[in-house]
Amino acid sequence: MDAMDGTRRFALSQLWQFPLLVLSLLLFGVAAYLLIDRGAGLTIDEKINIARAYLRQDRPEAAIEQLNRLLDGERMDELHQAQIHLLLAASLEAGQKQRKIDIPLNHARIIEQTNRALELGAVPTADALRRLGDSYAALGRSSEAIGSWRKAMNLDGERSLGLQRKIIQLQIDGDDATAAAVSIEEYLRRPELSNSERAWALSEKAHLLIDRGSIMEARALLQEAMGLGGQDPIAAGQAHYWLGHCAWRLGERDQAERHLRTSREQLRGQHPLDADACHLLGKIYQDKGDLATAGSFYQAVVVNHPGSRVALPSRLWRGVCRIAIGQDDAGLADLHDVVNRLNQKDAARNRHMEEALSALRQAAAALEARQNFQGALEAMAYEQSLLGEPPAAFFGRLGRVFESRADQVEAGIDEGKPADRVRRMQQVRDLRVKAGDAYVAYSRALTLADDKGYGDAMWKGIEQYDAGGDLQRATAALELFVAERPEDRMAPDALLRLGQAYHAAGLFDKAISTHQRNLLRHPRSLAASKSAVLLALAYIAKGPEMYGRAEGVLRSVVENNPLLTPDAREFRDALLELGQLYYRMGRYEEALVRLEEFLQRYPQDGRTGQVLFHMADSYRKSAMALPTEEMAAAGSAGAVDVAEALKAKYDRLKRSRELYEKTVEHYRANPPVGELELLYQKLAHFYRADCAYELGDYAEAIRQYEAAAFRYQDDPSALGAYVQIVNANCQLGRMDEARAANERARWSLKRMPESAFKDGQFTMPRQYWEKWLAWSSQANLWEPAHE
Repeated sequence: MDAMDGTRRFALSQLWQFPLLVLSLLLFGVAAYLLIDRGAGLTIDEKINIARAYLRQDRPEAAIEQLNRLLDGERMDELHQAQIHLLLAASLEAGQKQRKIDIPLNHARIIEQTNRALELGAVPTADALRRLGDSYAALGRSSEAIGSWRKAMNLDGERSLGLQRKIIQLQIDGDDATAAAVSIEEYLRRPELSNSERAWALSEKAHLLIDRGSIMEARALLQEAMGLGGQDPIAAGQAHYWLGHCAWRLGERDQAERHLRTSREQLRGQHPLDADACHLLGKIYQDKGDLATAGSFYQAVVVNHPGSRVALPSRLWRGVCRIAIGQDDAGLADLHDVVNRLNQKDAARNRHMEEALSALRQAAAALEARQNFQGALEAMAYEQSLLGEPPAAFFGRLGRVFESRADQVEAGIDEGKPADRVRRMQQVRDLRVKAGDAYVAYSRALTLADDKGYGDAMWKGIEQYDAGGDLQRATAALELFVAERPEDRMAPDALLRLGQAYHAAGLFDKAISTHQRNLLRHPRSLAASKSAVLLALAYIAKGPEMYGRAEGVLRSVVENNPLLTPDAREFRDALLELGQLYYRMGRYEEALVRLEEFLQRYPQDGRTGQVLFHMADSYRKSAMALPTEEMAAAGSAGAVDVAEALKAKYDRLKRSRELYEKTVEHYRANPPVGELELLYQKLAHFYRADCAYELGDYAEAIRQYEAAAFRYQDDPSALGAYVQIVNANCQLGRMDEARAANERARWSLKRMPESAFKDGQFTMPRQYWEKWLAWSSQANLWEPAHE
């Protein structure tokens, strides 16, 4: 019993495996069922019909998925492949309509699938050809679209009227007026036309007549169309639009506005001509000068009819109106968008080019008039991108705006932080150079058409290059001019400016050669007379060995010159340069003659301060050159000669001091301009004191040295003044004052900035002065002498 019970328990314990076996078999069956292709056994036609069913159920994406699966996984003959490609094209069209999208890539795929089906032997249907034509039209391939639609018309006569209407509309939109006129006549011959359909055709025929300029004939057709339209508001709206267009073309703006407003009321924004009506109303109000209202009509086109044929010009004129009412940024953004579109589409570019150029010129003129020169430059850049090779007048306008913008930036150059000033200075230079480029381009464009304009533009360009500091461009422009037009009336001036450019660049040999050429080829011209002075300056720049030639050139200008009178600027400049040349050469007597003549002839000249200084310095140097002491010591001359020399020295020093005084007074009343005049002003203070010292007027010398040292206390020249104060006090026997002056010099040296000894104007270093003043302080020089 125990054994049997044990065996029974063992058998029962194994029964738990049986349910697991059953469950496993069940799961295996389910998996097998799921893995089995439930479509197995269907024919290829039945599988294609599944895709057709999806299309009928408005499930284009499911249809495309089914058809692609068939193409990828099924073997079939070409006719079945053709059916699948046609269904793919139909599914793509249905998908676009369902999603309310219009994507060029999908149209390209529709064309590809349809043509592939036809290549594989598919029999074209009217629907397939209509679809093919629609996609061609969407991609701008008008001739292929019309061809496909005509084939569809032949296959489906019942729907041919609608396709013929599409053809007419496409021809009109493509500006193919001749073909559109033929198509409209064919359409009007159709006996089955309804009154509204005939009214539409008459309206479109009137449209073509309007474009051709036959306004009165078009108006008659439109009146006929309105009589046929009956109660159809769309047909009436179209007719009112074209009647408004006719009235606008005839200058009847009020009547045009009434028709256009009526058209909009009847079309209710549901017809493409609503966009045209808005656009034309914008033009009417723009002509009235009501730019805000005009802009609102253009805005309605851009927002409500972005795909219309007038959307682009509406955006264009909205931009112009915005600029005109001061919304410059928004207006320029509109112009930018329009130009980008025109540069991408050849058809639109050809249709709207002249209108766009006119609008851009108006915008640039409005911006320039309001002194928004930067905005005007932006508008002109858009104009240039459309033109490619602009006409001459464009460069004249461009140069003027660049120049005005440079003046504008330059006027505010002192405002803001130093870094901003540096940036603005560079901006001004860049604008000047661009203005120069534009003017030179303008002059080149006028070469054969307008000699005077050519020369004027050239000089403006060169002046802008000079103002912008671009010597290289200025030189290149002048070299080109004198090479191409050696006999031009402006050639002497060009040679003169070229010589100046060479001189400024340090090319003195070239400057000399150019000025000599000017004197040789154009001896009787005013420019040649100016070249003479500049030739002398070039000789002077070459160094002392060329001073003799410079003298000869300058004397030829001021002596026995029948071409120049003393009133001429060239005579004045030559006289001054000759006096200064004699000063440089140490021929002080001759320098004084020329400089004195200059002061007498031109007392109001802006260089009076320089002339006074050079005269004063000529008297001082000529006085110091008199060998009075040497003559007395050597006994080589009589007492009378020595006395005369002493008197001459005294007179010259006295005259020199007077002229230094006048120099100081002149610069007090007329602040010096430039570093050179600042130097003359400073030296006049110190040399005035030197003359008083040499004249033995030590008290006056001390007063003037102290004034100079105080005025230029941070300049090392002040130390020299203190030394002379010490010497003058010693001459007067005032040793305590001398010692005090020496100490003031030491104190002044300690507080003087180190930079004062590094500007290259003073030769004695700080260490020299420190040692000298320390020695003079410690050497007991101030003790009274003992008998």
